[in-house]
Amino acid sequence: MINLLPPEEKTKLLLENRKKMIIVLGITIIIPLFCLILVLLSVRFYILGEVNSKKIMLDQARKEYQTPDFLHFKEIIQKNNHTLTNLHSFYQKEVSVSQALYLVSSISRPENLYFTNMLLAKDSEQKIKITASGFSKSRADLLLFQKSINENSRIKNTTFSPESWVSPKDINFNVTFEYVSI
Repeated sequence: MINLLPPEEKTKLLLENRKKMIIVLGITIIIPLFCLILVLLSVRFYILGEVNSKKIMLDQARKEYQTPDFLHFKEIIQKNNHTLTNLHSFYQKEVSVSQALYLVSSISRPENLYFTNMLLAKDSEQKIKITASGFSKSRADLLLFQKSINENSRIKNTTFSPESWVSPKDINFNVTFEYVSI
């Protein structure tokens, strides 16, 4: 196809085509952008409305729960929570003497070995020092008892008095050990 238009007309037509193209592209960008702005504005107004309604409900709840009865019960609950927290920390630090006695009574002993005296003293936060006196018919029974004490993982630092090992029969023994709570 032969274009017989003068060069000024050609450039004029080219400029008009570019203007139309820019207008079409501008409209295709502006319309979605305008729609996005409208959507965001509607979301903003919806959120502002929800925030205002929640503020009103929060103010009503505050007024409702600021009554003297509610404040009195709140104070009682806070005192009880504080007491329970203190009791919990106290019991976490305490070593149960009954558990120590149960452990000592559950240690296997020969039939001819008896305890005659027992002293329990709190040594540190997690230990109870136990000193026991007793009677054993033979040294073999006392050795079996010593072995069963040493096998227990909660018993540490076991010491028998030297007099416990002197005679082979009719032994009055003294043993000291520590009960460690886990």
